[in-house]
Amino acid sequence: MKKAGFDIRYVTYLICVFLLFSTTAGARSGADEKAEQALSITAALDRDKASIGDRIKLDVVAVNSAGFELSFPEVPDELGEFSFIESHPMRSGWGKVPWGQPPETGREYLVSIYDTGTYVIPPVRVKYRKPGESEWHVLESPQVPIEIVSVLTGEDTDIRDLKGLAVFGADPVRLIFVLIVIFAAAAVLWILWRRKVKKTGSGRIEKIKPAHEVAYEQLRQLKSMNLPEQGRVKEYYIRLSDIARHYLENRFSYRAPEMTTEEFLETIKRSPEMPNEHKKLLKDFLSHCDMVKFARYGPTSLEVLDSFGAAERLVDQTRIEEGKEAEE
Repeated sequence: MKKAGFDIRYVTYLICVFLLFSTTAGARSGADEKAEQALSITAALDRDKASIGDRIKLDVVAVNSAGFELSFPEVPDELGEFSFIESHPMRSGWGKVPWGQPPETGREYLVSIYDTGTYVIPPVRVKYRKPGESEWHVLESPQVPIEIVSVLTGEDTDIRDLKGLAVFGADPVRLIFVLIVIFAAAAVLWILWRRKVKKTGSGRIEKIKPAHEVAYEQLRQLKSMNLPEQGRVKEYYIRLSDIARHYLENRFSYRAPEMTTEEFLETIKRSPEMPNEHKKLLKDFLSHCDMVKFARYGPTSLEVLDSFGAAERLVDQTRIEEGKEAEE
């Protein structure tokens, strides 16, 4: 009987220990689940519709009443078709997150895209853990849709030829007066030039280089710098597009360096001096340069060579021929 009583007490002891650990583990699991439910991630855009190339702001905010340690990625792992520009942490008291939260309660991301249509910004993966723990867990923000539209209207997408010049009736008296003024101004300029020649004792006039010769020389200098081989691709594209813009300013009197790409393309669309095939070449060239300069697009070696060739073709196809240059 003593042996049987000993066995019963031993079994009873094991059952009590098992029930105690089961209750404690269940309580701990319920507490963990309740604490994790107190953490949620939200994502919101500053607009529902944007234009190509706009800086779109994405706010990823944590509702963190449980006091978890949070770690927001500086650059999201996945952005789909969007290009990352920069990001900044959001902290308590900025009006977007409540006071009393941990130091970093959200992050603001700036992105951009260069295609039209309806797109979805993928979820941002946010790491979290309880204070004192070493293992991180991951919670994703919801994906956010946005519509991207073109900056051009339906009528502006095609480059149309200009209408012919309007013909006005000529007033003989006014025409004679204008001719007299022109001849008088020319005579004054010729007299001033002659006086200057006599004073200096030299009649030499410095010849100004044609626009295409200046552009060719600048392209040769840029090629000899080997910037892409040094990893300075963005600087290379900035210099290349500047050469093309200054050439067009000297060749056609466009104020290209002072305009944005969209403003410049809108200007040449109305210009009769440049054929449509040259306008298409210029548009593709400048758009590719802008993607590298502003959208952090990494071109391949072949694309770098093609861009340089496009700049050369632009100069070749729009340069003034020697005979025409002499006439001008």
